Amino acid sequence: MRLSSSFAVFRADPAEQDLARARWLTREGKTEAAEREYRAALAARPDMAAGWIELVELLRQGKRHQAALEVATGAEAHFGPDAAMPLVLKGAALSELGRTREAVKALEAALERDGNLALAWHELAYAAFKVGEFSRALLALDRAFALEPHIDTLLLRGRILREAGQYEAAEVAFDAAQQATEHDVPKRDAEREGLTTRRAAALGGKRPAAFTMRERVFVETGTAVIDAGAPDAPLTAELLAGCLAALPGLAREVGWKPAVVTSAAGVDGVLAQAVAKALGANTALIAAIDPADRPLIVTLLNGGNAEWSKQAKRLSRWSAGATFALVQVPGAPDPADVAGAIRAVPADEVRSFAGTALALPGIEPADAAETAGLLSNAQAPWYRRAAGQEPT
Repeated sequence: MRLSSSFAVFRADPAEQDLARARWLTREGKTEAAEREYRAALAARPDMAAGWIELVELLRQGKRHQAALEVATGAEAHFGPDAAMPLVLKGAALSELGRTREAVKALEAALERDGNLALAWHELAYAAFKVGEFSRALLALDRAFALEPHIDTLLLRGRILREAGQYEAAEVAFDAAQQATEHDVPKRDAEREGLTTRRAAALGGKRPAAFTMRERVFVETGTAVIDAGAPDAPLTAELLAGCLAALPGLAREVGWKPAVVTSAAGVDGVLAQAVAKALGANTALIAAIDPADRPLIVTLLNGGNAEWSKQAKRLSRWSAGATFALVQVPGAPDPADVAGAIRAVPADEVRSFAGTALALPGIEPADAAETAGLLSNAQAPWYRRAAGQEPT
């Protein structure tokens, strides 16, 4: 649970001035440098509780949960067995590691020491949420929010309600979180969660537990994926050829009629030519396109490349065009409107298979209709973009 103070670089509280640089580095996404600064600040002034909390959260955001547990253990050694805060950090790290019973035990011990510690109630709610105890989680969040109204508590409340299929209530929580903060990071988080909730609600009232793999990807990212394989499933040239074969049908289904197809980077040029030929469009240099071209921007691999992100944001500003990634890595920051497959694979492997796939005839997947349905959804990012509803 991030503290509001973690978004403030310049603080009036002299006790936290040593954290200013670490906070700035965190805001800039320089996590390794931020970690070094936090550790140096705590080595010099180990009584700064905010430093311990923010360091654990930094490691948590980076999914370094074992390291977070080690920091929590260090806090416990410094503050002693009667302190509540280190037990909260320990419980948070244990929860992320899947050691839920130990986590709950640590959090309950923290509350025995300080029953008015909002952070402990928040983390207890998160632990309950992780194991599907939604009612218990919401009750704990109510207590946390009553003690200390906090944006992260509203965000967690929204996630719990969404997982329970209570989409309208979840959206209310995310809207409240967005309106209640002046900090850009939680504001963007709340906006993203709100969009995720609206996509979930647009799937006919199904609860998240019943989503198919494609529906789950669509809800979480907005991407309509052609191949339904898991991120760790093998990637083959035949699979990619099938994804390419399905693209013209998808474009017809949703009414995409790009005048030009362009590559996000030079390495994507051959893919752009193949897609343009299949769609009956022209190719163009990316620097020469404009909104009237209804451009389709393509890439072999969407793995967070800076140029891809730049062009995706460009389409959002234009309220025009669409994007296609032959392969998209899980968690890509600027998801494609359509992806052939979601895979955690290196770029050279994608290029190798794609080179062969472009020479194969390709057989369209039999269940591509589900992809078409998701791409046609009014909450699909390209649809909202065309309507001028996507954030820029």
